Amino acid sequence: MLDIDILLQQVTNGLVNGIGYVLIALGLTIVFGVMKVVNFAHGEFYMLGAYATYIVTGAMGTNYLIAVPVAILVVAAIGVLANYVFFRPTRSQHEVVGLMSSVALGLILMNGVLFLFSAEPKTIASPFSDKVINVGPVFLTEQRLLSMVCAAFMVAGAWLFVTKTRLGKMMQATAQNIDGASLSGINVDRVYMTTFALGCGLAASAGALLGPLVSIYPTLGEWAVLKAFVVVIVGGLGSIPGAIIAGIALGLIEALSAGYISTALQDVFGYAAIIVVLMFMPQGLFGRRAK
Repeated sequence: MLDIDILLQQVTNGLVNGIGYVLIALGLTIVFGVMKVVNFAHGEFYMLGAYATYIVTGAMGTNYLIAVPVAILVVAAIGVLANYVFFRPTRSQHEVVGLMSSVALGLILMNGVLFLFSAEPKTIASPFSDKVINVGPVFLTEQRLLSMVCAAFMVAGAWLFVTKTRLGKMMQATAQNIDGASLSGINVDRVYMTTFALGCGLAASAGALLGPLVSIYPTLGEWAVLKAFVVVIVGGLGSIPGAIIAGIALGLIEALSAGYISTALQDVFGYAAIIVVLMFMPQGLFGRRAK
């Protein structure tokens, strides 16, 4: 017999994890949608967000709620520099060149953090990590609730920025036709810089919000980029609605499979979702078919 209390707990866990996956993947899909860059270093910006929060809260003794926006801004600034050094020079070259540049960037960031902080796992001090609240049969730590609420607001904010603001519409125009956008007076360099900074900032926000829930270490980005690619492939490369739906669906699938089947198989179901979706919809749920 199905226990409703357990089901509600697993669904809640899935929603918390899913909105985190959305936040990680959203920056990746925006960067691809506008810049046509498959950024394999995206996970490292997630990792940098966690480490920046660790530094600001630990070494500087800053309140966690202040450390999160500081970490996001710092990593977004690193993203601006990375775009200028690694991606701007390769824009007119073959897509594979940009892809390999992102691989090189990821290795540099990961090994740089490894050199500075060693491989020893670190923990982010948050006053919300140990406090548990319950709503009916559902139990959550305040940190998980905070991460879910903040992630939802950030996803909504990114959506509104891209669809409603003037700069967001410039990003859309550039994504549709870069030559036409340039001829109409849009500063493509500025659009690309903003796009990459936004993508890195979203990844960093995920690291800052989810970091207190886990131990952080230099290779943390490998997990993050893997989840992000699962989400964007299932949702459709470059599709924001697809990333949102696929991320939440992945979180629910993993939580339910872990609760009712086996925790050892929860990742298998996520990867199986890629195979099933691509068998019937090679472009993903909301992707466009190539001509």
